[in-house]
Amino acid sequence: MRALIVLTHSECKRLIARGLKEHPEVKYALDEGKIFVSRGSTTAYVLEELTGVPFEKRHYVAGQMTGDKENLYRYGGLKGEKRLKEVVLDKGVKREIDSLHEELKNFKPGDIVFKGGNTLGTDGIAGVYMAHPEGGTIGGILPHATARGISIIVPISLSRTIDDSVWELSQILGNQTVDPEYCMGLPIGIMPIPGEVFTELEAFDVLYPELTIFHIGSGGVGDGEGSLHFLLIGEELEVKQAYSEIVELIKDEEPYIPDVE
Repeated sequence: MRALIVLTHSECKRLIARGLKEHPEVKYALDEGKIFVSRGSTTAYVLEELTGVPFEKRHYVAGQMTGDKENLYRYGGLKGEKRLKEVVLDKGVKREIDSLHEELKNFKPGDIVFKGGNTLGTDGIAGVYMAHPEGGTIGGILPHATARGISIIVPISLSRTIDDSVWELSQILGNQTVDPEYCMGLPIGIMPIPGEVFTELEAFDVLYPELTIFHIGSGGVGDGEGSLHFLLIGEELEVKQAYSEIVELIKDEEPYIPDVE
């Protein structure tokens, strides 16, 4: 049997988060280890799924891309005073943190860092934008994680896919190389993230391993802008079950509306 589904950008974030909740390594770290969840619109959904507690996700961000037409300030950031503190889950217990550097000193193999990405290259490598001159959050994560062998998982939508290599772009772009007078927001660089990329397709694989899933298209108009389109193939009962669960996800998920004030 075959079925078609269309998911909005918000619904895709929820699907990715639901898949990660069932990820074997994440389940282990949630029970036995530590998980750091960095700020970001997609990682906010991950945090909500892992804790089971709804919260103001639009305030669990730093940089964000908006649709500001008046000022064309499209790549900017949420005001610092509105940002929620980042969170570590220690054996499933939520704890707000003040110093990422100090927290990561206590992480070890088997623990997990979640860092969302902004771009996904043809090389399968995700990248994150950097407006901060010293690399911001990712600049603090990588030395600790790569030195100790701590797992980095990158929840990122297929809508972020580009037609170039993130590694190559990281050598071309830098936040000091763009003329600020000709920039829609903050100048940025790109940091490739050496971690496990987890898109909607990986979420489908975890949640519905018996199905074959294809990403067949993207886009739409109005509320459908940024939507992704998928083909589900499998046995009739399994396809119908998956379709029914996805319909419920769609009914329950409210659109993500950023705070731009």
